[in-house]
Amino acid sequence: MAYRTKRIDAENVRSHEIVSSVKFIIYTHYDTRGPHSVTPKHWQDANLDQRAFFRIMTEPSILGIENITEKDEGEYRCRIDYSRSPTKNLRVKLTVIVPPQMPTILDEKGNEVPSMAGPYKEGGDVMLRCIVRGGKPAPYIKWWRGEKLIDSTETKSGFQSARTNQLVIRGLQRSDQHASFTCQASNNNISQPVSATVSIEIHFRPLKVEILTSNQPFSADRKYDIPCQAYGSRPTAQMSWWMDTRELKPPLYNHTQTDSADGNMSTSILTFVPTRLDNDRTLTCKAANSDVPDGIEEASIKLNVFYIPILHLTLGSNLNPDDIEEGDDVYFECKVNANPWAYKVLWKHNGQVIQQNQKGGVIMSNSDLALQQITKNQAGNYTCVASNVEGDGDSNTVELKVMYKPICRPGQKRTYGVARHEDAKVLCEVESYPPPDSFKWSFNNSAETIDVPQTRYHSGLHRSSSILTYTPVTELDYGTVMCWANNLAGRQVEPCVFLITAAGKPDPPYNCTILNQTTESLEVECAPGFDGGQPQYFLLEVYDEQTDILQANVSATFPLFTISGLESGKILKMIVYAANAKGRSEAVLLEGFTLKIAEKQTVLSLGTRDQIEIAPILGILVGIVTVLLLVTVVILGAIKIRTSQRDGSRVLRPGFLPVKEKVTLPLRSESEDLFEKDDKNPDVVPANKDSDYQLGSAAQTPGLNNSVTSTDYEVAAPPHLTPLSEAYIARDRAYGPQHTGNEVTYAELTLARPSSLDPIKNGGSNQYGTQRGVRDDSTIYAQIDHGRKPQLSMKTTSPIVSPVSSLFPPSKPSLYQREIVTVRTPLMGCQQESCV
Repeated sequence: MAYRTKRIDAENVRSHEIVSSVKFIIYTHYDTRGPHSVTPKHWQDANLDQRAFFRIMTEPSILGIENITEKDEGEYRCRIDYSRSPTKNLRVKLTVIVPPQMPTILDEKGNEVPSMAGPYKEGGDVMLRCIVRGGKPAPYIKWWRGEKLIDSTETKSGFQSARTNQLVIRGLQRSDQHASFTCQASNNNISQPVSATVSIEIHFRPLKVEILTSNQPFSADRKYDIPCQAYGSRPTAQMSWWMDTRELKPPLYNHTQTDSADGNMSTSILTFVPTRLDNDRTLTCKAANSDVPDGIEEASIKLNVFYIPILHLTLGSNLNPDDIEEGDDVYFECKVNANPWAYKVLWKHNGQVIQQNQKGGVIMSNSDLALQQITKNQAGNYTCVASNVEGDGDSNTVELKVMYKPICRPGQKRTYGVARHEDAKVLCEVESYPPPDSFKWSFNNSAETIDVPQTRYHSGLHRSSSILTYTPVTELDYGTVMCWANNLAGRQVEPCVFLITAAGKPDPPYNCTILNQTTESLEVECAPGFDGGQPQYFLLEVYDEQTDILQANVSATFPLFTISGLESGKILKMIVYAANAKGRSEAVLLEGFTLKIAEKQTVLSLGTRDQIEIAPILGILVGIVTVLLLVTVVILGAIKIRTSQRDGSRVLRPGFLPVKEKVTLPLRSESEDLFEKDDKNPDVVPANKDSDYQLGSAAQTPGLNNSVTSTDYEVAAPPHLTPLSEAYIARDRAYGPQHTGNEVTYAELTLARPSSLDPIKNGGSNQYGTQRGVRDDSTIYAQIDHGRKPQLSMKTTSPIVSPVSSLFPPSKPSLYQREIVTVRTPLMGCQQESCV
């Protein structure tokens, strides 16, 4: 409490402020009258309850009252009696101030708020009432936010001794969270005001939701952990994941949530395995605060899921898969479902990649395959394969069935050896689609052709074969039997032909080889020969070559024998032959041996000493081989030089032409390859102008439209000759053949030159081919007469038109005439030479 007192004095009246007690300064006296002269008498009223005291030791004397109450308020009088002076009376009025009681804060529902009000919703209003009881005089009530005074409204409480003040805060914001509001009551300026403080709790909706993932695409069927964070929710938000409109819940989808220490941030991690069906779907992360209206915030991403191409292959929609014949056009459609789009599509037939071949009728694109005029070989299984960054996807298999007429199955037995009155089971197997529905057999010999009755043959188990039971009786019953098959596509065009011969002994096996020789075993493998028309088997007899004792006797249905249990280091003589019901074939003699045990150990246990002993031997062998190689090279070089010199002496060139090193006429490769290239080349001028083979040169192989004259004849020069022609004619006259006892006869050959050659310069002189567009007669002469003698008179031969010269019609006379080229090549198999 605080107290305000006043002292009333006749001489000087002053005011004093006292806390917890009131002290009056008055003039007093001792009651020393009578018995109290020595010890003054003190007296106080019973209402003071021993709370009052009078002190005379101070100047002036003091009357003190402790623990002032409201009842102590009033007027106090101090009387002073003097022994020789008149009595004095002084009056003092004591005013007692009563502070108010502690304020009480109530919420809008009338509930007392001890320290925290709420929770309130974001954007909502707060109403707080502060009730103060007691207080004299009546207190004043104020609201403070921190150190800031805020407006409030005084209201009636309905009680006489209580006062009320109401605080209203509208539109709560995040800044109002945990703000302190203080209600303060005061009725004096002496004592401290009384107050009560409360804070407010506010619930907030999530401020932000974010999916923490990059923009990289996902791969199907791979595991991903996708985090999502929510900020600003109070209390912490409950997070959930959604795929479009479907919530992702355990156990198919697992996600965990963790909250920060201050509750401001929540993190949810989704363990997610996307599939190709999730591509282009929306993945949403939601943060919900159910304590706040519209307390849901979300974030979404568009899923870009990469997956291996999914393909579906179908035959063309307009095609009947059961009615496709050879010669029809077929197309396939490959539907590709891929992300990202396939950068390559391959087509396969029976597992093999198909290549584009428009000329062959194979036309393909990324989604279609067209086969024009199909054949039976194109039947089978077709697939398409598409590739993207995720991998290769295979389509389903579509079987293409092509109906075709029956044909003979390759590899079947075509010769049957049968004795008279013996039944032969002739098996006729065909390939066709659909399978054949009937067969027809006929017999043919040099005399007649007879149809075999249906009672003599029947179909096999798989309907693709027919078995004819044929029994020859006379010689005329041996010959050929033929079978035809029929199916839905038609009748077989080429029949299957089987030869019926008289049964005989089999042919001996051939290509026998000894394999895998060891110390105690070896193998023999042969190729079987003709079985003589009967089932055959094979036998192998092994003899010791020194003692001629039989070591082993093995038989087999196929000529592959494994002989074991032999002695080591033996030289063996082996006899292989075939046998059937008619006898056995001629024997095939083989020689072999088994390895020696000592040799085997020596090879396996070669030491340093053995290597030293073998080293000189190896050096000698290497030296011998080297010398042989050097001798061979020298011999070949000498032969080549001699051949070159002989050819150079026979080919004489005019003096005005430069001498070339060698002129040869290839028997096959160079000349024929050139004509083959020229035939395939659409250009008129040959393509290989840079080679030594130039048709416009005098040293070339004879081309088209070139005439040849033998050295035995004199040919009158045409009216227009080139210098080269004149030079050759002069040489042929000057250098005739030297006739000796060993006469040499020549073959003459003239090849027509192409008429489309441009002038070609050689050795500084202009050598012209035939003028373009002007062609001469082309002939090929060939004459070999080993008995005639050379004559000096000129003789001509009748022309033989070659297939090459027929391509060029005869040309008109012009300045450019044919040239003469003579090359001599020895004839193979004789000592004479041919002049070409």
